[in-house]
Amino acid sequence: MTTPFNQQVIEEFRANHGRVGGMFEGARLILLTTTGARTGRPHTTPVGFLSDPDRLLVIASAGGADRHPAWYHNLVADPRVTVETGQLTLEADAVVLEGAEREEIWARAVESDPGWAQYQRNTARIIPVVALHLDGDDARLVLNASQRQEDRLRVNRVTGPDTFDTVLTSLSAGPPPLPPGADTAEPFALPVPGRWANASGRAPQEAGVVLYVHGGGFEQRMPEFEHPMAYHLSKAVGRPAFNVDYSLAPEHPFPVAHDEVVTAYRALLAEGVPAERTVLFGESSGATLVLEMLLTLRAEGVPLPGAVVTVSPITDFTLTNPSIDAPAGRDVVGREVLEHVIGQYLNGRPNDQAPQSPIHGDLAGLPRMLLVVGGVEALLDDSRRYAEAAAEAGVEVTLDIYEGMPHAFHIAVLPDPQLPVGVTFLKRLSAWLGADR
Repeated sequence: MTTPFNQQVIEEFRANHGRVGGMFEGARLILLTTTGARTGRPHTTPVGFLSDPDRLLVIASAGGADRHPAWYHNLVADPRVTVETGQLTLEADAVVLEGAEREEIWARAVESDPGWAQYQRNTARIIPVVALHLDGDDARLVLNASQRQEDRLRVNRVTGPDTFDTVLTSLSAGPPPLPPGADTAEPFALPVPGRWANASGRAPQEAGVVLYVHGGGFEQRMPEFEHPMAYHLSKAVGRPAFNVDYSLAPEHPFPVAHDEVVTAYRALLAEGVPAERTVLFGESSGATLVLEMLLTLRAEGVPLPGAVVTVSPITDFTLTNPSIDAPAGRDVVGREVLEHVIGQYLNGRPNDQAPQSPIHGDLAGLPRMLLVVGGVEALLDDSRRYAEAAAEAGVEVTLDIYEGMPHAFHIAVLPDPQLPVGVTFLKRLSAWLGADR
C-alpha cells in the first residue's frame, strides 16, 4: 500500500515532469512500479537512482530498516517493472546484483552519498543493489541524459587530520594581522562599501577580481577576520579581492543586501573588470547571497562571472533538508539558528521562492561552481541537493565534502601557521580554477 507521503511525492513528480520539492528538491528520482507479490496489483514507489552506461541502478535501503522494502520483494518475485522518469515511461527488467559487481556499485553509491553507508550501519541485512535494464528506443535517451548529469557533477570526499576542536582552538588567539606590506590600496571607488586586499600584484582590469561576500547570518560582520580572509583568497586565486560590506538584517532585510552585492558586481564590470575573470566567493549567508545574485544577473542580462565558489550556503529557506535535524557533530548552526536568521532576513517574504531561496530558481545557464561543505554540518544537504539540481540543469559542478568538518570550517586558513585543512582548502581552490587562476 502506498503511504500518504509517497503518494504526495508521486503526484508532484508526475505533475512537474519529474521534479519535486521539499526534502527531495534536486534529488535524482524515478517512479518504480512493481507487481505486488501477494496482491498482483501495481505498486508505485519513488526511488533514488544512479546511472550507468546501459542501465539505471536503485538501492533497496528502506532507510536502514531491518526489512527489505516491499518493492524489492515484488521485483524479486516478478522482475518485470515500469520506470517513470518524468518525461518518459518505460518497461524494464530488474536484476539483483551480487558479488563483486554489487560491491563495486555500492562503493560508488557511498562515494556519491555517504547516507547509504549510514543506512548499512543501521541494519544487519546486506542492502540490495538492483539494475534496471530499460526497454525500447527511448532507453538510450534516458541513459544518456542521466549519464550527462553525472559527468557534470563531481563529488569529492576530502579527508585530513583536523577536527572541529582543532579548528576552534586555532582561532582562540584571535584573528591574525595582514602580512606587513600587504596591498590594501583601492584601485577605484565602488558604489558600495568594502575593502580591497591584493596579494596578486596585478590590476583588477588585467587579472579579474574575487568578489568576497562574507557570512554572519545576514546580521553580523567581523572585519578583523574578513579582511585577512580576503587577502588569503586573493593569494589563492591570483587576483585582487574585494570584500563587500553589505547592509545587515534585521534593519535591512531582503532584498537590500542582495541588491548591494549585485550593484558591486555590476560596478566592477563598469570599471573594466572582465566578467570571465571574476570569481564570486561566498561563505555561509554570503554564499546564499552569491547564489541569489546569479539568478538576478542572468535575468537582467548581465554577463555572468567565470566561476562561483560557495562555502556552507543556505540554499533552501524552507529548511526541509534532513541534515538540518541530524548533523553528525557539534555544528554551531542548527534549526533554531537557521529559523532565526532566515526570519530576520526575509521579514515575511516567501521562503520557497527565488531568488531569495536559490534552489527554487531555474539554474540553467549558470557558471561553473565549486560548492564546499563540511561533512558533519547541518547544511550538508543544502549544498548536496543544490549541486544535484544545478548539474541536472546543465551546470558544471564540483562538490567538495570535507569529512568531519563543521559549518564554515574554512576559517582554518586564517591562523599562522595555517591548519592542514586550511592549506588543503586553498590548494584545492587554486587547482579547481586551474588555467583561469
